Amino acid sequence: MRVVVAWIVGAVVVAACAAVARAEPPQQAEPVVVTATKTETPASQLGAAVTVVTGEEIETRRYPTVDEALRMVPGVDIRRSGSFGKTTSISIRGANPNQVQVLVDGVRVKSSTTGQAELSDLSPDLIDRIEVIRGPQSTLYGADAIGGVVNIITRRGQGPPSAWVTQEVGNYDTLRSTAGVAGSVKIFDFALGASHLESNGQFKNDGMNQDAFNLRLGLSLPGETTVSLATRWNQTNVGLPIEFVGTPNPIVPTILDPNNRQESETWTVSLGLQSRPVSWWGTEFRLGRYWNKQAFIDRPDPFGCLPEVFPFGPPCEFPGTFETDRREVEWLNHFHIGTWSTSTFGIEYRHEKANVQGTSGFGPISETVSGLFQQQFRFFDRLFMSAGVRVESNNNFGDSVTERGSLAYQIKEWGTRIRGGAGSGFRAPTFNDLFFPGFSNPSLVPEDSFSYDFGVDQSFWANRVRLGLTYFQTKFTNVIVCCELLPVFPFVRQTNIGRARSAGIEFTSDVDILDNLTASLNYTYTDTENLLTDRPLPREPRHRWNGRLSWEPVKRWLLWTEVHAITRQFDPNGDVYNSGHTRIDLGTTVRVLERWGHVKYVDLTGRVQNLLDEAYAEVRGFPALGITGIVGVRVAFE
Repeated sequence: MRVVVAWIVGAVVVAACAAVARAEPPQQAEPVVVTATKTETPASQLGAAVTVVTGEEIETRRYPTVDEALRMVPGVDIRRSGSFGKTTSISIRGANPNQVQVLVDGVRVKSSTTGQAELSDLSPDLIDRIEVIRGPQSTLYGADAIGGVVNIITRRGQGPPSAWVTQEVGNYDTLRSTAGVAGSVKIFDFALGASHLESNGQFKNDGMNQDAFNLRLGLSLPGETTVSLATRWNQTNVGLPIEFVGTPNPIVPTILDPNNRQESETWTVSLGLQSRPVSWWGTEFRLGRYWNKQAFIDRPDPFGCLPEVFPFGPPCEFPGTFETDRREVEWLNHFHIGTWSTSTFGIEYRHEKANVQGTSGFGPISETVSGLFQQQFRFFDRLFMSAGVRVESNNNFGDSVTERGSLAYQIKEWGTRIRGGAGSGFRAPTFNDLFFPGFSNPSLVPEDSFSYDFGVDQSFWANRVRLGLTYFQTKFTNVIVCCELLPVFPFVRQTNIGRARSAGIEFTSDVDILDNLTASLNYTYTDTENLLTDRPLPREPRHRWNGRLSWEPVKRWLLWTEVHAITRQFDPNGDVYNSGHTRIDLGTTVRVLERWGHVKYVDLTGRVQNLLDEAYAEVRGFPALGITGIVGVRVAFE
């Protein structure tokens, strides 16, 4: 808390020093959001809580990973199990990571076995924007969108062709290199990028290497028709030094492994066609594929296995290969009546299969067929309403029906927007839940939820000050938990007996103190409870603060600092609490050369994470990096 107060005081001091400059009120460009309705909609017309992280913001602040770019989003909790490359997940409003849908260009990028999206496999390169929709979105996106949706949208090439290269170095032997080219020629646009990230981590076998390749091609045709192809490939090799996290009761030591590693390869492709041949009808057709293979390589350890010391401990070696292959087809049709009505009809087919080597047998394929309907109304350019329903049928767990409605009302004379919504959602059982040998249950049904939220947004001082306040609540039923006792082998299995709740508030504030000085602060209060155990939901902090101060003392020189603070989180492994922490980051980007021959610009960049070198863990037992400094240079050509 003292660190947060110090940051606020520092912001005031910087503001006072910078106040020598007087400026006209800045013009705020309102973001246009696609994810919330599957149509391009101004954010002010949405009943849902939305945050957009722009590609310019990612590039300027030189976020080394996608999860770093999401830490400022209210209601979002990022959990990385240690240093760069380790397992990283996202929670929204108390929903488990397997209840949050993550997309890349509309394609689901979640594992069919664990049900979670692995953010460490997503590079931050060639991203146009990241749209985060908080609240239930199962009506539009089907299973696993209880907490919300994160949609990563890749960048299209625009304007004359240009190229860039970036080189960054830092402590922990960190090295990051990127290169790319983008542009458009007549009706054709393209964007191509490649990157490499490596770091040795904090101790033996804590290092990682990651290579990524990103490509987007587009074709603009008559009749407002576009064809696009986006593909992303990623390969990561990461050490897993912490094999087993100890617990204080009973006392079991943490086990370090000098040779346990994980190799992961991911490929995502999206092929889409969008057309609006007449004013009253638009259509979209998309093919998508997500393929991921994870190999765990664990040679025999120099020490004995844990069960030799503790008979009920886990095995020391767990080699195996986990493969997910998902293919999707979606067809949407939008029917417009003037500017006041849009009706959307959609169908989707999804085929998934998983292969696990190192286990005896695994489940069949999963096939899902869905139909959705959504109706949007716009009245008097003030009242905006939407409602939808989705029917989803799966060959393994049956049918699910979800509904959602939302409303937004603007009082433009006051700079006020009132919004709210309610909806149902569900999480589908994963392949592990249904078929993994030893604890699965093929009779599981989906987890269910019902959520609602309402809030108000207010602007002052010619839109220089923007405030928001939201209340949210979610109730979870049929939660899949372990374990139900059986009279025969394997003696236990998962079952749908869990119930839980989550409720809280989100407060956001953005202030343009001057044209060249901005401040942002958001706070999330989340009260969660597992209604079976009367304990909080795992790893969910009750209080979370995020703050940012950005200052451009002269043109093309940006200074910024961010603060992220959370309180303690309950960890069911050992029935203990993981300590809260405060992390301070800062950075700068300065342009040292512009328009020289074919050189478009040269930027020098620097960022420091965990400035105070605080010892903490986002996941108990997996220590986060200490103070981390990264400096670099970015050169763009034209």
